[in-house]
Amino acid sequence: MSRSCAPGRAATARREAFGETNSTSNEEIALTAHPTRFVIIGNGAAGTYAAEQLRKLDAAAEIVMIDDEPYTLYNRVSLPRYLRGVLLEQRVYVRDMEWHTKNRIDLRLETKVDQVNFDEKTVHMEPGGEISYDRLLIATGGRPNPLRAPGAEGAPYLFNFQYFDEAKGMVARIPESKVAVVLGGSFIGYELTEAFAHRGLETHWLMRGPWFLRRALDQEGGKVITLLAQDAGVHLHYDEAIDRLERSNGQLKVIGTKGFTATADMVGVGLGLTMNIDIFEGTGLETNVGVKTNEFLETNMPDVWSAGDVAEFYDVVSQRHHRMGTWDNSLNHGRHVAKNMLGAKEPYIEVPTYASGMFNSNISVMGVTTEEEPDAEAVVEVEYEPRNYKRLFFLGDKLVGAILVGKMKGRKKVLELISSRTPIEDRRKVFELLALPELPPKAPAATPE
Repeated sequence: MSRSCAPGRAATARREAFGETNSTSNEEIALTAHPTRFVIIGNGAAGTYAAEQLRKLDAAAEIVMIDDEPYTLYNRVSLPRYLRGVLLEQRVYVRDMEWHTKNRIDLRLETKVDQVNFDEKTVHMEPGGEISYDRLLIATGGRPNPLRAPGAEGAPYLFNFQYFDEAKGMVARIPESKVAVVLGGSFIGYELTEAFAHRGLETHWLMRGPWFLRRALDQEGGKVITLLAQDAGVHLHYDEAIDRLERSNGQLKVIGTKGFTATADMVGVGLGLTMNIDIFEGTGLETNVGVKTNEFLETNMPDVWSAGDVAEFYDVVSQRHHRMGTWDNSLNHGRHVAKNMLGAKEPYIEVPTYASGMFNSNISVMGVTTEEEPDAEAVVEVEYEPRNYKRLFFLGDKLVGAILVGKMKGRKKVLELISSRTPIEDRRKVFELLALPELPPKAPAATPE
């Protein structure tokens, strides 16, 4: 029997079994004698931090993690710095096999899950056969969308930027390269562009839209990003895409849809992600772009939760379902969902945020923008010469999101206003509030002697 992913489900009692005592109930004795088996599909940030939290809260639990990559957890946020050449490979790893062994977490790498039976509560692996679960976490993440253009399939030196192996391939190729082409108008496209330019390559950045983050930034914001990119020596090509690739003496000739041509040593592609939910087709699991959950990260299937990039969860702050494809969200999801998998009933409450460098500046995206909520109305403040930009998004009298480029002053105030849902009559007054100095932390009260 399935259950609804709608918000507001009633609370249930939390059950924990940490060993038998004189007051241990029969149920606790049974749980201790037969430890709960938690199966986690995916060993990214959400899966690994969920496993870590489960072990902290339940010493007797049996924890199995399954992933098709050959690596233990590595920090995807660190891959751009690794690509830039400012971070050593070993610093990208977050956990090693010794950590998993010490914490009695059965990690099965290079293992693909090809079927889940929610009625029988089993997961089928290749290789490895079938394993049963008591409680299941789906943290499968997403895979990069490939470039679909003539000449792209099997082309050498054509890279996405989602996996460690892809980053390693680019790092190996950079010393032999002079020219790089990047396609993609989102953060993956930016990260590739910035890394190639930092490495001294002649870098061409192609975007299919009229400016960077075209669904969230307006023309003024797009101009600020253009100026920052040009300051870094990047060649920008808007309203342009790759029509086809041709192999030429160990290089790739890139032919654009609007007249762009270049012979490149490397081509990077950032065209978004497709969530890994194919194996759940026809199972009754509720999916949309990702796996639908309520605010407790529960799916519509009994004893099944979802977390991380793939979780399309009900957000009690924005009062809508959405995904948050950031490292911090995945980490926090993992720690939070573990408590609920052990019987807690706590809603996940967090304003979605993403912060990144932007060439020699910074960008921060908070809450909901017009990309997720087209009906949101925006007010803007821009300074081209210092390259500063603020765009605030409102639904009615509530601030629901913001984008800051350049100075990050006021970021904490923005998050407070979004999370508190404070009514705002004069929208432009928020800019004045953000310009006020941050209050210093209160000094601790003196302890009487």
